[in-house]
Amino acid sequence: MFRIKICGVTRTEDAAHAVACGADAIGINFFPGSPRFVPEELAREIVGAVGDRAEVVGVFVNESPGTIVALCGRLGIRRVQLHGDEPPGDASRIPLWRMKAVHADRTPDLPALLAYPCEAFLFDAGGKGDYGGTGRELAWGELGERFPGVAGVRGPGGARKPWLLAGGLTPSNVERAILAARPFGVDVASGVESSTGRKDPAKVKTFIERAKAGFRVAET
Repeated sequence: MFRIKICGVTRTEDAAHAVACGADAIGINFFPGSPRFVPEELAREIVGAVGDRAEVVGVFVNESPGTIVALCGRLGIRRVQLHGDEPPGDASRIPLWRMKAVHADRTPDLPALLAYPCEAFLFDAGGKGDYGGTGRELAWGELGERFPGVAGVRGPGGARKPWLLAGGLTPSNVERAILAARPFGVDVASGVESSTGRKDPAKVKTFIERAKAGFRVAET
């Protein structure tokens, strides 16, 4: 399981830089409605730039299981992020590692979340008509209380699966967010950009450094 994911990568040089700085995973967005959408041929180049140095996660929104499996098969992607309103039946038909996005602005259906067929969760701010990338901060310290068994510290009485924190993270707040929420990992897109879809090298480097520092403190 990865700890630091740089998502919404649209350029090979951004992927290579993030991995060189210590990112554990790169996210490629295959949602046509996103300003960070990446077509298949460019995605193949990004996957090649990452190689075996980090994980590549394909991000999908309400896509059919058959389309997801076929595209990931062609590109050699083994992990997917389901960032829409995918029903459990669709998720169960995807024979890949799955991370389900939880839109934290909604009232949780905890039994449904706990039963969802996935290997990990990702918490994002969400919003009406939005599927990630909003840049809004979450109330980090409240997630464990609002989503018992899904968020919070892993272990007895806490989160049952790994989960990532997203939503409004930046180099300046990621350490505080990690200490407040105690996630397994963090995910950032707009918080390390110079413009939409274009990563800022200095911000990426600083974010990764500070995220690692936050995890070191959280584990002491």
